[in-house]
Amino acid sequence: MRILFAAFVFLFSTVALAETKPTEVRIKWKGDYPHNSDRHWSKDNPYDSGFSKNFKNGAPEEFGEVQKDGELNGFIYSPGDAKGSVPFVILLHGCDGLSTLTNEWTQHVADVLNSQGVGVLVLDSFTTRYVDRTCGLADLHWGRRRADDAYSALDYLIDQKLTKADDIYIMGYSNGGTTALVSVTTQEADHPRAFAAAFAVAPGCSPSLQHSAMYTRPIIIFMGDQDDANSPKWCHELAKQKRSVPVRMIEYQGANHGFPVNAPAHESMGWHLSYNPGAEKDMMQTVMSAIRTKKFVTGVEVRLAPE
Repeated sequence: MRILFAAFVFLFSTVALAETKPTEVRIKWKGDYPHNSDRHWSKDNPYDSGFSKNFKNGAPEEFGEVQKDGELNGFIYSPGDAKGSVPFVILLHGCDGLSTLTNEWTQHVADVLNSQGVGVLVLDSFTTRYVDRTCGLADLHWGRRRADDAYSALDYLIDQKLTKADDIYIMGYSNGGTTALVSVTTQEADHPRAFAAAFAVAPGCSPSLQHSAMYTRPIIIFMGDQDDANSPKWCHELAKQKRSVPVRMIEYQGANHGFPVNAPAHESMGWHLSYNPGAEKDMMQTVMSAIRTKKFVTGVEVRLAPE
């Protein structure tokens, strides 16, 4: 039964990917907001320098380069039978950028959401900055840097009249999940427009995001209890804190950091990564339900990934 299911998933994904034709766009980056500063990255200021008014801010991953303005690559997947405005999800890659596996994941997410009438903008934070990867200690810095990337994409969608201002969601995996959390904190509240909600997949729920951050929009965190790249305990703490908005954590038993990405089991940087199709399918159904109903709840929920 599992073999047949896996074969079906592979066949469906292959057909869907072959039919998907995104529109590539260039998005002007905006970072001139009060929460940002002109300070460049330094060893003494490794994290707060993520709040920057510069497109490139001198981080090691940028080879120390500083650049005031810039553009980002975006890939828009629109529902084939869409009529008028549709909800949109801005989808963010992890710390390795739009690698082959990550690109396949983003296309799969776009296929699933498009089938439900939801548009997707896949945002590439790295290519135009000539950044290869940001894995490891740089996670929070880049989560902060990329929040303004996400808001630049949000403004693009609204300005192009592709969706309504109150119907845009942010979803990210790993470092992209961390970015999703940062994007809905009060530190980012000086943006004139806001996301409807955030979906954070296997994020880094660092202590600063647990205890000091105040959130402005509903959040759903999806995580495996075997994640050894980002600590599930930290996300437990984040979800258990009393908030003014709903924050929900869904934890999949037996799943690890790689649960949403359809790839053979492997290790990277000492992290265990393996696909869990039941958890991934349940996650996407939960995301679609939240977008459709606009209903969000609070709490930590442990789920056994369905077969």
